[in-house]
Amino acid sequence: MNPLRQPADRPPPMDRSDAPVATLSVIGLGQLGLAVAAALAANGAAVTVHDRDPGRVALACEHGAQAAGGTAQAARADVVVTLLPDDDRLHALVHEAGGLLAVMPAGALHLCLGTISVALAGELAAAHRAAGQYFIASPVFGRPEEAWASDLTAVLGADPTCPPDVVQRARAVLARVAPRIHETGSPEAACAVKLAGNLLIGSAIAAMTEAFGLARRHGAPPALVHEVITGKLFRGPVYEATGRVVADAATDAPEIAPGFTVRLGLKDLTLARDAARARDWPMPLADTVHARLAAAERAGHGARDWAELPSCLSPTETPP
Repeated sequence: MNPLRQPADRPPPMDRSDAPVATLSVIGLGQLGLAVAAALAANGAAVTVHDRDPGRVALACEHGAQAAGGTAQAARADVVVTLLPDDDRLHALVHEAGGLLAVMPAGALHLCLGTISVALAGELAAAHRAAGQYFIASPVFGRPEEAWASDLTAVLGADPTCPPDVVQRARAVLARVAPRIHETGSPEAACAVKLAGNLLIGSAIAAMTEAFGLARRHGAPPALVHEVITGKLFRGPVYEATGRVVADAATDAPEIAPGFTVRLGLKDLTLARDAARARDWPMPLADTVHARLAAAERAGHGARDWAELPSCLSPTETPP
């Protein structure tokens, strides 16, 4: 589907008048960030947006958001939602001159919905606390089309020093886009849950890549294998929806518009391995999945959807 258009079967806007947020901004309008900003606006929030690409800002405004005059204006909100693609970009946004630490009002909340490292989550919580602000990591699970439909899953991890009203402020924002909110004890724990979840998704993709290839080489179509395993054995969106893309890729189907790329998957697997090493936890499966994604990246497929892994690897590719 076109990620810039909301789905035709999108549910009507939810009534969130009982959970007001005074001022709200979204910084980072990639595929997921744009959908989140649009969904927040559709569900009753007054949203100001900023992205370094003016075209993305214009798209968000077409869906009910208002453009900020730059980072500094976007940072002057009660809740600043960030959805940036990597640690470096987020670290720069927070620490640069005119960035979040310098501009956010005292008592304001930085609510990070992106996938970041466990280490950065801890560092940002401490930095905002020292500045008299608050930081909550709440990474979300879901592809862009699920964000358009306000159907994400959020993992909320507040710094233990966050007052209850600040945590409730975060819940009020998340409730507009994520009907499932799971709470952990810290920003670091929330990020670890997100990385663990993406490891499981990546592992399922890698496993289906091998399983469908095995069956195909013995005369069984990948689509049939997918039908068999999702009939009862493995149900749920990863095996059913993502698995359908894997099965199509295993039969040389045309490329799709990426929802989550090989490059992003490789980044998240790297963060997961780093977090595991920090606690002396071996993850040989993560090492294998990381190697397959790295092979796809080396082959020039970093911008493709990671569910298309079968067609991103040569038939004889083996993990290094």
